[in-house]
Order: sequence, then C-alpha cells, then structure tokens
Amino acid sequence: MPWQSPTLNQLAEQIRADMRGRLPEARPALRRALLRVIADVDAGAVHGLYGYLAWLAKQLIIDTAEEEWLERWASIWGIRRQGAVAAAGEILLTGTAGAQLLEGAELEHDSGVIVTLDVTVTLDGQGEATAAVTASEAGADGNLAAGETLRLVRAASGIDGEAMVGAEGLTGGADREDDERLRARLLDRIQRQPHGGNEADYVAWALEAHPDVTRAWVTPHQPDVGEVTVRFVCDDLADIIPTVEVVDAVQAHIDEERPVTARGFYAIAPDAAPLDFQIRLTPDTAEARQRVTDALDDYLAQAAEPNGTLYREPLSGVIFVAAGESRHEMPEPAADVTHTANQIAVLGTITWL
Repeated sequence: MPWQSPTLNQLAEQIRADMRGRLPEARPALRRALLRVIADVDAGAVHGLYGYLAWLAKQLIIDTAEEEWLERWASIWGIRRQGAVAAAGEILLTGTAGAQLLEGAELEHDSGVIVTLDVTVTLDGQGEATAAVTASEAGADGNLAAGETLRLVRAASGIDGEAMVGAEGLTGGADREDDERLRARLLDRIQRQPHGGNEADYVAWALEAHPDVTRAWVTPHQPDVGEVTVRFVCDDLADIIPTVEVVDAVQAHIDEERPVTARGFYAIAPDAAPLDFQIRLTPDTAEARQRVTDALDDYLAQAAEPNGTLYREPLSGVIFVAAGESRHEMPEPAADVTHTANQIAVLGTITWL
C-alpha cells in the first residue's frame, strides 16, 4: 500500500505516547506541561522533515521532477532546455530617396516591443525600402502581425518616423521551453534510443530545433532516393503551420545533427487543409456547441497528419462524447477524408444545422 506521512497532530500524539512510555509519572497531555511543549516542537520539526522527503521523492522520478531537478535529469541524456527565441521579419521604411537608416537603429511598437535593424538600409528612388529587423528581446511577445506600426526610437534624417511591419509579419519568436515540453522530450529520448539517423532521430531533432515545434513527420526517400523530408507543425500557436523563421531553424539544426552520408534533407511546412463540418445537435445549446468545437479541435491536433486519413466514425464519436446528453447528426463530412503528403487537416468552418 502507498506510504502516507503522518499529520502534525499524529506526530505530536506519537511523541507524547513515547514520553508516557518512558516516563510513567509524566503527564505530557496537560495543556501547560513542559513536556507537551517539547512534544509539539519536536512534532513540528519531524513534520518538516517528512515534507522535505515527500518533495525529494518527487525529484527522484523524472515524470514528477520540478524545474531544477528536471534540467539535471535532462542534462544526463544530453538534452538542454530550449531558450527563448527572438522574432524576426521585414518592415517597410519610407522617407526621402537616398536616405539611410543605419544598422542597429531601434523601432518601438505600442506594446513596448523594440526591434533593431539588421543591416544598413538605403531608400530607393520612390523613398521606400524593405528592411530586415530582429526583436531586441527574445520571446513570443516579439511576434507582430503584418501592417502593425513601428516608430523610430531616435529620429533619423530623411526617414519617416513610422514604419510598417511587412506582409509576412514578425514571426519565429518563442518563449523559453516549459517544464512539460522538456519532460516530454526527455522521456521520448529515454524510450527511443538514438539510432544514427532513423525516423525517430529526425523527429527528435525537429522538436529540439525550436520551442514552437510540437509534432513532426518523416518521409524517407523524398523527393529522391537517399533524401529525407520532415514536415512539422506548431500546435500551441493560433496558426499551426510553421513560419519561415521556424522552418529555417529546423533546417539549420537538423543539417548540423543528421548523418553526413545522407544525400539531402528538407524541412517543409505542410499546407493547412481546413476540414468543414455540418452538425445538428438535439438539444442544441451554446455550451454543447462550444464543447464540440473544442473537442474536434483537440482531436485534429492529435490525429491529423500529412498523407493521413481521418475516418468519419471517430469524428462522429468525438462529437457524441463532447455533446454529452445531446444527440447529433453529421452530414458533412459525408465520408472519410484523405490528405496528400503535404496537407494537414485543421478545423475549418462548423455549420450548425
């Protein structure tokens, strides 16, 4: 049976009972007795030791270890926590033709995010230029949508004070890897030993290349014999399809790790294939609709994969469980849905009938 640490009151009573056994004339149960005070003090100290041992027991097992101990366990297997990554992208500068903005110039967003110019830029004859920038601080906060406005921290001659984030946005920024993701990578490393570049190795390399990567699939001998293609997604982001910055990070990291004998390697972001639904719930409530939506989204995040098939029966089963006491009909999809090698299903539009 599992060990149950005694409570503080139980410890105090055990100590008082021990005192009575050793000193028959003693009365440690009396409220103002000195021995009662000593028993309570000792019980408090022992209770603290039990608490420390309970905490220590968790650190000795990988799946319950906390931050510092988890990192220590991971280091034994050569796994390091992924640090935060700075967002990057392009912005559009305007001003007087021929004006320059020097490398290192800073621009600030209303949210407080500051980006710096990667290289010196000269405006063209129309007084415009596209400039590469990188967020000054690493983290997901540095990701900015296309069209957002940035303002020069220090005025520059001939350069307008405001710039606009380019069409691709500032992307690739990610926060420091959390404990649960580090733990999952460590357990996967223990359960799947490296094999010099097999399928599991490529998946592991993709997951450790960037904090946003959550799932990866390996296709050997594609696009040619001896070459490898890895597709991957970022489930924790609003758009699971990885950005150019994330793809480049995975490509660079796996190029460093993969066997030199491999003919070629390609990191690819799959195309999103929205999966639309028509659903009728009976009874139909807002709460049931939300449960169904969340459940379908969660199911696709686990079951959808490139070159895979989503079967109609499990999809209907997800709706049945999520809807609770409701009955349902699902006219669409009317059959199993199969995707190509470069497609991955994402939740599309749900039409409630």
